[in-house]
Amino acid sequence: MFNNTKLTNPLERRRAQFGYSQQDISKLLGITQSQYSRIEKGKTDANKHIKKLSKIFDCEPNEVFQGKILREIDDDFLNNQTNSFQRIFHERKPGYVNLKIDGWFTKRQLSKNYEMLIEEFDEWKINENGIRWKYK
Repeated sequence: MFNNTKLTNPLERRRAQFGYSQQDISKLLGITQSQYSRIEKGKTDANKHIKKLSKIFDCEPNEVFQGKILREIDDDFLNNQTNSFQRIFHERKPGYVNLKIDGWFTKRQLSKNYEMLIEEFDEWKINENGIRWKYK
């Protein structure tokens, strides 16, 4: 079975759950694949196709983009235990850091990560050859 827990677009998620490709859905709607792709990406209004989409996905027209599917997406997001707090210090510019933060954190976890980050600014130094080394 297709793992769609990372899909956060309701239309794309429904399509994956039913095992359809964009080409499959576009044929069922009587439009081109690129037209369907624009609908899925939110670049084109889907209202014209809502009734057909609801029949394809076996749901009410008002639930094509909301309702149970959004709860599934939200639950997957909230239950994802993976969180990442990455930091990369700039080699030639002391005091600059690139942060990549992803996932759900408690206030305590965030505080600890930021405290660690501030401490690391003082721990890492760069020698005359541009090589980073731990100062302490």
